[in-house]
Amino acid sequence: MLLSGGTMIEVADSRHLQVFVAVARSSNMRRAAKDLSLTPSAVSHALRSFEETLGCKLFERTTRRVMLSRDGARLLPEAQRLLESLANLNGFVQAGRDWRQGRLRLGASPTACQYLVPAAIREFKESFPDVAIQITQGSPAVLVQNLLDGVIDLSLSPQTPDHRSLACVDLAQDELAFIVNPLHPWAQAKKVNRAEIVRQRFVMAESNSFTKRLIDDYFRQEGIAIQPFIEIGNEEVIKELVRLDLGVGILPLWIASEEVDNGLLVSLPLGRKAPGRKWVACHRVSQVLSFSEMLFLGLSRAVAFNRIGSG
Repeated sequence: MLLSGGTMIEVADSRHLQVFVAVARSSNMRRAAKDLSLTPSAVSHALRSFEETLGCKLFERTTRRVMLSRDGARLLPEAQRLLESLANLNGFVQAGRDWRQGRLRLGASPTACQYLVPAAIREFKESFPDVAIQITQGSPAVLVQNLLDGVIDLSLSPQTPDHRSLACVDLAQDELAFIVNPLHPWAQAKKVNRAEIVRQRFVMAESNSFTKRLIDDYFRQEGIAIQPFIEIGNEEVIKELVRLDLGVGILPLWIASEEVDNGLLVSLPLGRKAPGRKWVACHRVSQVLSFSEMLFLGLSRAVAFNRIGSG
């Protein structure tokens, strides 16, 4: 099948075709969602994913309706033919009845479990109420191994060098900052006295973590030697220890944004070109994602962007 520019494409997921054809027939996202027993958000995510896969725009959108683009109009007859052919295959009817069921095996870092996963699952369950969800919490390194071992199918975490063996989708980017108690001298002065950094008691990520390596590399380049007072692998606990004025935390601002807005904590820049972390959703390179997994990945990207930002 040829689209604009003469590019040959192969359609691999019949469920994307189902969404495309339903929207084309109704010219309305909400009506198509009702016909497919999905939410409008799920239809929108699926359609966007299909367009990204094909590398072309299938619809022209207005405030009231969606209309087929030139490429969409050329694709529609072929999509309908493919769906009709698939409908004749043994077991297709049963597969079509069960595609909103099954199991989602998800791995997430502690911070992702705290801030990203609940919101993504809430919206996911609106479209897939019968999908069983299994969540495994662990460090990025542990999650990578779990994926390679087939224990989980998707992971959400900051990206590390270990992820080179996986297929990863960018979700968001954060930046590390100093987090201090409002009574700390830096908070009172509204700036960091860099000569005093070496004398501070730091509460930070554990020594074998990727985040700790980022912090160490940054201050090494700045010619500053810092010694952790408390090391722990839970960023929520780091934040609470700083609230108790037990030391200076090093965290991405978004994790403490609510406390900063309420005056319970103060955020100060780490310095020039502060290190940041890229958040990713990953799966095995050979893995063909199911429709529900692709939808969850899209929802995770939206949640991460709204919560963390693009950096």
